[in-house]
Amino acid sequence: MGFKKVKINEKSLAQRLIPFITSGLSVIIVFVLGLSLLEATKQLNFNLFDFLGEKITHISSEGSEKNKINILLVGRGGGNHDAPNLTDTIILGSIDTKKNITSLFSIPRDLYVDIDENRTGKINELYSRALNQNKNDEKIAMNSLRQKIEEITGENIDYYVNIDFEGFKEIVDLFDGVDVTVEENLVDYEYPNGRGGYTTFVLRKGTWTLDGETALKYARSRHSTSDFDRSLRQQQLISALKKKITEKGFFSSAGKIKELYEITNKYMSTDMDIKTMVGIALKVKENNEILSFNLNNSCVYGAVCTKGGLLYTPDRYLFGGASVVLPEGATASNLGEYSEIQKFTNLVFNYRSLYKEDYLITIFNSTKTPNLAKDIATSLTKFGFNLPSYNAIGNTKGELYEETTILYNNIDKNSETLRALEYFLNVPLQKVEKPLYSNDENTKIEIVLGSDYLQLENNF
Repeated sequence: MGFKKVKINEKSLAQRLIPFITSGLSVIIVFVLGLSLLEATKQLNFNLFDFLGEKITHISSEGSEKNKINILLVGRGGGNHDAPNLTDTIILGSIDTKKNITSLFSIPRDLYVDIDENRTGKINELYSRALNQNKNDEKIAMNSLRQKIEEITGENIDYYVNIDFEGFKEIVDLFDGVDVTVEENLVDYEYPNGRGGYTTFVLRKGTWTLDGETALKYARSRHSTSDFDRSLRQQQLISALKKKITEKGFFSSAGKIKELYEITNKYMSTDMDIKTMVGIALKVKENNEILSFNLNNSCVYGAVCTKGGLLYTPDRYLFGGASVVLPEGATASNLGEYSEIQKFTNLVFNYRSLYKEDYLITIFNSTKTPNLAKDIATSLTKFGFNLPSYNAIGNTKGELYEETTILYNNIDKNSETLRALEYFLNVPLQKVEKPLYSNDENTKIEIVLGSDYLQLENNF
């Protein structure tokens, strides 16, 4: 396959790479960049820092031909950790260079899956088991994990980055720490001390600059909150590191680039080459926005249902006493039920602007069948649509619709929120001047369930 050439005028490669660093996957590229640049200089027979300082006439890459790039980010304990190859961080990151939005989607470490045809286990064990089976061949092991994440999400993965957590710690220290806001006091009485025992980790509510050691504890702590919260903390650190690098002007310091190379060379591996990275870099704008997503079990146990609530916790005795999570619809004998997750990931990666639009939606039942509006409201909430906490559902007060209809006011008919609702409901749109049934004037979309609803073929 030929490479598409992109001309670069009057700017050094270092300057052109700055937008890429400011993308949502900046932390991934932080780990990748040093190693890849050095390897490129060896192949092309010129000095790294000369390369960064010289103007070049073109760069070519397959990556520059795509508007959507999916990268699997994996974090391992590494080093002297009790289980160095368990992948306790699994994030599918997706850069949309056309919409200028990056989506980060975390897979919980306790998700129970088919490891292969004969074995089952938690997804964080898959990489380690594949390593053991294939004489520590990292590429084979990563491809095994890649295939499983593709099966779960329905997304094709273009590249992977495999990181030892010790490397993350050193990267944070290289940039003098990261600034994070802790919403609630975090207290973990069972944080591993690296010697087979435990220590207490405490981080109080507030905004703090965390050094590498503390940032790593913040990312890995499990017993202070849920594993679902932990996945969002990891994404928070990615955003914080992106911001820090942007503010500090990373590429203005050749010394830091050299230090970064030394860290990445020691702690990171990837299948992304320099041409691909630069090709992507040229398409990513500086104000790229990050959207964070995870999976959780909030919609099962009667608590407040939240975005990503597509999991449940089965009885432990079915899994040898282990605490695991399964997708809705999956059982111990049928682990691979990923249809609901794939509906969610389809929105996350292909309708991502709907989460920026965040239009207020209400649902009204115009049938004689009770609870229809409630059921749809729960489904929409799981997938991250914006429904109000109160008065999200109602009835059309005697007026009956034969045809289920999506009413919208003062928004673009081609908005991704409306497109996504059409994907789910497969019903017509009708423009109105203002909300017809909602008491909230900020409501932009009203879904009216007509008498045809139960006969419709929809994606709920």
